[in-house]
Amino acid sequence: MKQRKPTGQWRRWHRWLGLLVALPVLVLSVTGVLLNHIESLDWADDPLPPWLARSYGVPLSEQIHGSQVDGHWYAQAGERLFMDGSAVASCSAPFQGAVAAQGLTVAGCGGDLLLLQGGEQVERLRPDQGIPAFIRLGVIGEGLVLETESVLLRFDLENLNSVVLAVPDWQPAVIEPLPAVLQPRLQAASVPASLNWQRLLQDLHAGRVFGWAGQLVMDLAALLLVMLALTGVVIWSRSR
Repeated sequence: MKQRKPTGQWRRWHRWLGLLVALPVLVLSVTGVLLNHIESLDWADDPLPPWLARSYGVPLSEQIHGSQVDGHWYAQAGERLFMDGSAVASCSAPFQGAVAAQGLTVAGCGGDLLLLQGGEQVERLRPDQGIPAFIRLGVIGEGLVLETESVLLRFDLENLNSVVLAVPDWQPAVIEPLPAVLQPRLQAASVPASLNWQRLLQDLHAGRVFGWAGQLVMDLAALLLVMLALTGVVIWSRSR
C-alpha cells in the first residue's frame, strides 16, 4: 500500500504558526522558569527599581526631602523614617520635619511626634495622647514649637501640655533635598512592597504588563500553541 506523504500546505501552516508564536512562547518559557525558581533566587520580595515602579503608575518623587539635625539627615520614604539612609521607625506621610528639642530628636510624621535618641525610637506621641493637630514643627531655644492652622504652641514633651507662644520668634524645621548620595537608597525604599520582581514576572507571563493588548497576545499565543501541536500531529501522521 502506498504511503501518504505530508502536504506542503500543512507544512506551510506549521511553519508560519511557529514564527508567529515564537516571541510570546519565549517570554512564557523564560518567565515561567524564573517564577518556578524565584524563591531559591531570593528575588520574590526584592522591590522593583524606581524607574520600573513608575511604569506601574506609582507616583514616586524624583527627589526626597528631609531635615538635618545634629549632622544627621532624617527623611520619610515608603512609610518609614530614615536616618542617614537607615530605617529607624515607621512614619506615615506627610513628613513634617525634624528638630532637636529637650535633648531629643523630634520628627513629625502624619500628625504623630516621633521621639528619637541615638538613632532609635524612644516614644511615639499620637493625637489621642493630647498632641495638637499641627502642620509644622520647630523650636524656640530648647523648646518644641508646634504650628497649628491658627496658633503657635510651645509643647512640653515631658508633661504633654502646651501653651500659646507669646513671642513668634521661632525656628521652623528646615525641609530640603537630601544629599545626592542618599537619594537612590530612599527612592528605592519608596517603592511599595507589592511591586516586586515576582509581581513583574507574573505580569510579563500573563501579558498584563502591556495592558489588555498584552493579555490578548498571550491568549492568542496559547491558542496558536494548540494549533501547532495539532498541525504537528497531522504532519507526523501523514508522514508515517
